[in-house]
Amino acid sequence: MRAARRATPDRERTRTLSERFALLADPGRLALLIAIHHAGPICVTDLALATGIRDTTVSQALRLLRVTGAVSATREGRTVLYVLRDPHIAQLLDRV
Repeated sequence: MRAARRATPDRERTRTLSERFALLADPGRLALLIAIHHAGPICVTDLALATGIRDTTVSQALRLLRVTGAVSATREGRTVLYVLRDPHIAQLLDRV
């Protein structure tokens, strides 16, 4: 019982971990995260082509991934490029 209690994070940390794993639970978001992780800076159109997901769906998923801090975006002219920002997610993706 003591080992279980010591290993269990506090409620806030548990909530944060749950949110991070929820991002990975959706097949589309997972595909996007894997593509971003391995491609480096990549735009919506290239992500759509790489994953077979429609541009609009990619954009909607990226909006959520940006808000949660999983990815970040930089603008180069008229193109927005996305990179993986969360090192914990990168570590998980390295193992899949």
